[in-house]
Amino acid sequence: RGGGLCAMWSARQLRALRGVLGSAFSTCCRLEAMKAAAKGLPRVYVTRRLPPDGMTVLQHSGACHIDQWDSDDPVPREELIKKVAGAQGLYCLLTEKIDEEVLEAAGPNLKVVSTMSVGYDHLSLEELKKRGIRVGYTPDVLTEAVAELTVALLLATSRRLIEAAHEAKSGGWGTWKPLWMCGNGLTESTVGILGLGRDRKST
Repeated sequence: RGGGLCAMWSARQLRALRGVLGSAFSTCCRLEAMKAAAKGLPRVYVTRRLPPDGMTVLQHSGACHIDQWDSDDPVPREELIKKVAGAQGLYCLLTEKIDEEVLEAAGPNLKVVSTMSVGYDHLSLEELKKRGIRVGYTPDVLTEAVAELTVALLLATSRRLIEAAHEAKSGGWGTWKPLWMCGNGLTESTVGILGLGRDRKST
């Protein structure tokens, strides 16, 4: 019965509910921030809305207080520079360039920078090393996902799935034709993948 009730909700109602919940979450975060400040806990600035499981770990650790840019979109540069000031930890994504300007704004309290990404080109490692700031990243988190998408692209390309879907949607498909959109099968084919990195080996 609960599922049927949810199915009856309009998209507008769901958006409104999400807004209410988001507002409640933001209020909760502000209250927790005030409590944490009173306890003298280190502050960690999170630059994006993260998967719930990850945020739960941070919030329930009791070891720090979380200050978060609660949006699916990247934090504006000026907001990042403003909010990172005085933080002991910074949890960022690859969309944030952590360079000398950001580190200067953060000040001497910043002890660790973690990025939710495989790459770390957006981090100025030289500046971080100069300041003795530790760096964390997630090197293997996307290996299997990349391998799966590689196989999906191979199949979509060889069997012309994108073209066929377009024809079906635009009215180009009329009736079955023996040779139309057949593509090339992968069975008993030799497929070459350049490179032998983690992603290629997993594929």
